[in-house]
Amino acid sequence: MHKILIIDNSTHLLEVMKRILERNGYIIKTMNTPAGIYGEIDNFRPDLLILDIYLSDEDGRHICKKIKTNFQTRFLPIILFSAFPNALEEYKIYLADDFMQKPFDIKTLLNKIKLLLRSELIIPNDALQ
Repeated sequence: MHKILIIDNSTHLLEVMKRILERNGYIIKTMNTPAGIYGEIDNFRPDLLILDIYLSDEDGRHICKKIKTNFQTRFLPIILFSAFPNALEEYKIYLADDFMQKPFDIKTLLNKIKLLLRSELIIPNDALQ
C-alpha cells in the first residue's frame, strides 16, 4: 500500500481527505503545520506528498523546492494545491509534479495520485552512489 503525507492548515479538509484516501487503499498521515515535515518524511517515508501552498508558518512552494533539490528526497512526487488560481501558473518553478486548485473534485485528485504513483521514477544507479 502506498503512503501519502498531506499538509494543510484546514483540519476539516485533512479529515475528509484522509477518510476518502484511506477508503481507496492508501495509508495517510496528515499535518496541519509544516513544522517537523522533514523529520516526518524521514520517519513516515511517504510515496507522495500533497502540500498546500499557503500555510500559516511557511510557504509550501519553498518547502516543495527544498524537498525537490535535496539529494535524498528529490524523487518524492509532490502535488501542490491552493485556492488561488495564479498558483497554477508557477507550480513548475518550484519543481512540483502536479497542481490541484481548491476546491477540487475527488475523482481528479484520485486520478492524479494514481498517475504519479504509477509512474514512479526509476532511480538511476548513479543516483545511489
